[in-house]
Amino acid sequence: MAEAALLLSIDSARTYQRYETGENRPDAPIMERIRVATSGEVTLDAMHSLRLDWLKLNKCDAVGELIEAAE
Repeated sequence: MAEAALLLSIDSARTYQRYETGENRPDAPIMERIRVATSGEVTLDAMHSLRLDWLKLNKCDAVGELIEAAE
């Protein structure tokens, strides 16, 4: 993780780990660096889906409220 963080110019391996698990959402420039570094194998949609899955699992009440508000 430290090597990936360094490659992507991310401050720490822990920050990278949080992106990888979906716990945190990377900003647009970092998402683009991830996409480029993986030659497009990790897509923006995949990163978004991972984040939504994490939110559903860990913050289900908040996600439910957001879905209801959007409808």
